[in-house]
Amino acid sequence: MRLRVPTLVVSGVCLLGARGLAAEPPDPARTYEASASVSSVLVPVTVRDGKGRLVSNLDQKKFRLFVDGIEFPIKSFWREGGLPISYTFLLDTSGSMGRRRLGKAAEAILEMVGQLRPHDEVCLITFGAAEVKRRLPFGSDPGQLRPLLDSLRGFGTTALYDLLTIAPQAMDGAKNVRRAIILFTDGVDTASDMKPEDALKVLEGLSDPLYVLGIEPPPAEEGPEDGYEQLLMRFAAASGGRYLRVDQAAKLPDFAKELRRELSMRYIIDFQPSGLGSVKWRKIEVRVDGGYEVTARLGYSGTLP
Repeated sequence: MRLRVPTLVVSGVCLLGARGLAAEPPDPARTYEASASVSSVLVPVTVRDGKGRLVSNLDQKKFRLFVDGIEFPIKSFWREGGLPISYTFLLDTSGSMGRRRLGKAAEAILEMVGQLRPHDEVCLITFGAAEVKRRLPFGSDPGQLRPLLDSLRGFGTTALYDLLTIAPQAMDGAKNVRRAIILFTDGVDTASDMKPEDALKVLEGLSDPLYVLGIEPPPAEEGPEDGYEQLLMRFAAASGGRYLRVDQAAKLPDFAKELRRELSMRYIIDFQPSGLGSVKWRKIEVRVDGGYEVTARLGYSGTLP
């Protein structure tokens, strides 16, 4: 059966919806208080040097924020290291994943949550066979994650684009401002009614970064303007995350360990839309003095700061 309207199953209720450096302890004077207004725009920022190495020790004065090409002063700025995090794992359980890939994806997830600290929290959502299920909602005991993962079996088709339309719901119930959505998938979409461009529009409005681990991706197809991996790169970049190509499923735990390190070395910029003027899509650009490579969300819907 093809999925026409994405269905998120939560505890039996269906909801319809469209890096070698240790993490730094939080500076007591700069600790982020999880009391930001709901209208705040949070911009997680990842910085790398010319050799691709993560940089986590930059001062606020190095950063510049532009919205629709206009520079605005940065008033709220934090380093993420030491702050509690909310993880949502989106796991492909379609038939093509099979026992081997699912098993290694489960190992990767357990690697990422193996060093949870007080106030860290986890959510697990699976998708496959025209069904999306929230297996472990936020607030649950993370100890339930291992038996849940052990019980999963691959079955059915992959409706990846349809799944991405419920991505804005992926953080429902999360309490922390430091967040990451992590998608594990292996194959080309085979069952979605949603078109890639429509899914991309949804992800451009996503407030939390999406990281995609492409497991043993298929060879690039001939003809299409956008191949499988190019689409996944675009999906991740739209939210300020990134795509990681995993050529061998056995390497997934290593990729997970590196990603966990990366997530401890980001920065957070927080600003408030002014409420004046028109509400529309606004382009965000973060620049860092010194020739660094910067990754951040592409924009938001609202007024100028």
